[in-house]
Amino acid sequence: MTLVRSGAFAALAAVVVASGCSKGSEAPAPITRLVIRKVTADLSKADPSAPYWNDVTPGIVKLTAQPMIAPRPETTTTEEVIVQAVTDGTRAAFRLRWKDPEKSEAGKLGELSDGLALEFPLREGGELPPVFMGAKGNPVHLFHWRAQYQRDKEKGKPTVKDIYPNVSVDMYPMEFKEAPGGTPEDREKFSPGVVEGNPQSYAKEGVDEVIAEGFSTSAVQAGHGSTAHGEWRGGEWTLVIVRPLTIEGGSSLKSGGGANIAFAVWQGGKGEVGARKCVTMQWTPVVIM
Repeated sequence: MTLVRSGAFAALAAVVVASGCSKGSEAPAPITRLVIRKVTADLSKADPSAPYWNDVTPGIVKLTAQPMIAPRPETTTTEEVIVQAVTDGTRAAFRLRWKDPEKSEAGKLGELSDGLALEFPLREGGELPPVFMGAKGNPVHLFHWRAQYQRDKEKGKPTVKDIYPNVSVDMYPMEFKEAPGGTPEDREKFSPGVVEGNPQSYAKEGVDEVIAEGFSTSAVQAGHGSTAHGEWRGGEWTLVIVRPLTIEGGSSLKSGGGANIAFAVWQGGKGEVGARKCVTMQWTPVVIM
């Protein structure tokens, strides 16, 4: 009798524990659509550890090695991304987790950065653009996070001396050996991209906004308040990207309406950059509750 009662008690305890599990702790399963749930939290800050994620069911999106354009990756290094999404009525936040055995933030020549991009059709309604970077007259809008950008924002962009401590500079506009201590304004005189207003020449905030109309057409845009923050622990990245629901001249996500999303991941430690990446092969419908 004692053994029977002990077994019954253990089974009951297991049921109680299981019933108390939050949605965020459920084992994720593949999804055919991404549901963006409404929350009352402030989403102005990208926070991978925020408590509201515990109440959002995660879903798996499958990826494969980019198959269309050379240079292609040799293998599928990132097979899946675990996705959650919420909105506060003004912004949408996407929490993404994927396996990566090493944290890569670029630096020396040949060292590349980990990264992830969210892709949306620029215009909803009508024919969807090709999921591979859109097409002429039917563009896509991307939010591209890089670990390198986050490192630069949090710790400052490394100088040549930081990356190569033993370097000796005879004359380099950014690092005059004979006249050290120039102001940032002085140094900008030697950066034509800054003078011309090229967004790629300015300090990054962690995420780039990009418009593309096909392969090799990516154009970085001025940001619209998007932000991102990633954390790497134990061979896994957890990243949150926050974007406004409505972006003038860009993609929009309307509450109660539909949208579409696609994903791409780069593992810098595996030599992935540019076309060498893992991607979703089709659009995933989005439903905003």
